Amino acid sequence: MKVLAAMSGGVDSAVAAARAVAAGHEVIGVHLALSTNPATLRTGSRGCCSREDAGDARRVADMLGIPFYVWDFAERFREDVIEDFVASYAAGETPNPCLRCNEKIKFEALLERGIEMGYDAVATGHYARLAREVDADGTTRTVLRRAVDEAKDQSYVLGVLTPEQLEHSMFPLGDSLKPDVRAEAEAAGFTVASKPDSHDICFIPSGDTQAFLGAKIGLRPGAMVDASTGEELGTHEGVHGFTIGQRKGLGLERPAPDGKPRYVTS
Repeated sequence: MKVLAAMSGGVDSAVAAARAVAAGHEVIGVHLALSTNPATLRTGSRGCCSREDAGDARRVADMLGIPFYVWDFAERFREDVIEDFVASYAAGETPNPCLRCNEKIKFEALLERGIEMGYDAVATGHYARLAREVDADGTTRTVLRRAVDEAKDQSYVLGVLTPEQLEHSMFPLGDSLKPDVRAEAEAAGFTVASKPDSHDICFIPSGDTQAFLGAKIGLRPGAMVDASTGEELGTHEGVHGFTIGQRKGLGLERPAPDGKPRYVTS
């Protein structure tokens, strides 16, 4: 098959690309430029898509002997991920930007372009598995399954993918444990073998989500009220600072009448 390997510059996508090559597929590496002004260096596990990450991905592609390209999806990322993130918080929701990025960028924009270019599938470093199921009418379809490594499973951020998108997806790491992936990268001589995983929101490298949202949304003061009585308990500076189920950081002076802690219900 002709395969696009999405290469973020991390260890997982590097090994996923290497496995696609080892499986005999015709592979090209693609790094997605998602920022109009990428940082030169990342700070530990904060952020991603830096120039350093692009360089790391290119070095792995060179070692694998596959073509490598950087595709600019910065404008679409801004519209479909960052603006959606801010608008959702402004509406009192708590969005998952990684889910939206997978849906709109990696498995919509990237896959669409790849198919237009004649490629059969996109391979990523996600920890998830694919399986074939037969429906009652005899129709066979591809379904998503959790990864073997429960601590690294990412199937939950891939649950928005359509059956058609899953048909054109490859997750080479789904049957592997993370320590084994790092060991494989080290054995291959990849310099990213010990690179920290990115676990913060990539477009907020400082890690201060509230400061980011405050700058975008501004102050929108309102009242905190008891859901059952309507009593005003205090004030807040904007619903974007809270999430459903939150108990800590509410700034309330007293618990509920029954002594139980208060939490956000809506």
